[in-house]
Amino acid sequence: MDEIGRLPRDVEITLFRIIQEALTNAHRHSGSARAEIRIIRDPRDVHLHVSDFGRGIPHESLDLISEGASVGVGIAGMRERARQLGGTLKVASSSSGTTITVMLPLRDRM
Repeated sequence: MDEIGRLPRDVEITLFRIIQEALTNAHRHSGSARAEIRIIRDPRDVHLHVSDFGRGIPHESLDLISEGASVGVGIAGMRERARQLGGTLKVASSSSGTTITVMLPLRDRM
């Protein structure tokens, strides 16, 4: 992991909770023995990618998630946490795994 320095407290807590939920979901549903977490910081935003290497989300469920529907409290909660800080959450999935991507703005927080 590259050094990204400290982030505003609300951003750090939000990232921690989203990572916690994403890893819980991967453990419960993916069948993957490992996951990868990447955090990238640029001057305006911080980007989080949590990927597993499991079976993926069924296509029908992924369509609902992409439309913003709630298929469970996990993804809905992560999406709401990101939204509260003006950010976004996206889910990509295939038969080789799932990636949760979060963008949180840093402007007006530093």
